[in-house]
Amino acid sequence: MILGCGVVRTIAAHKALVAILQESNRPIVADAEALHAIAFKPDVCQGKRILLTPNVGEFQVLSKRPWSSSEQERTIAVRQLAKHYQATIIVKGAEDYITDGARVYVDHEGSPYLTKGGYGDLLAGVAGALLARGKSPFDAAKAAAYLVGRAGKMASARLGESTLASDALEQLPHVLNQRRN
Repeated sequence: MILGCGVVRTIAAHKALVAILQESNRPIVADAEALHAIAFKPDVCQGKRILLTPNVGEFQVLSKRPWSSSEQERTIAVRQLAKHYQATIIVKGAEDYITDGARVYVDHEGSPYLTKGGYGDLLAGVAGALLARGKSPFDAAKAAAYLVGRAGKMASARLGESTLASDALEQLPHVLNQRRN
């Protein structure tokens, strides 16, 4: 289940998102507004197969701390956040920081073009599909970061700075076919 995309920030929306999180026993990808709701009720993640997908700004809301310029400090901060929320985290950016609190992986497959609107939704969708197929949140995050990053690079090689998330989406079948061969 993917939760939070396209939701308007209201108290009623936050209550509804928290209620869904509390009642669900399905694997969850929490993105966008669901992350803001979780920031006010962190215990809602306990005992869940959940992947939180914040961008840097949402990371700062969840952690109540700034995003460091040091890769080592970022790794420590992301790991601490995963432990605090008892969740797997992928902090999206030109590099994606992925951790389940124990293991940490930094994905360098991305590109500055992947920080545009829509890429987070694409990443959440791919991760959600992988979770639904039985992958762990950590493995789903790693695979989604690679697949979306690779698709984004393929699209940007053709289109340059005008690349959109929909262009990367069109490249996903090609990336999947390359992985199979």
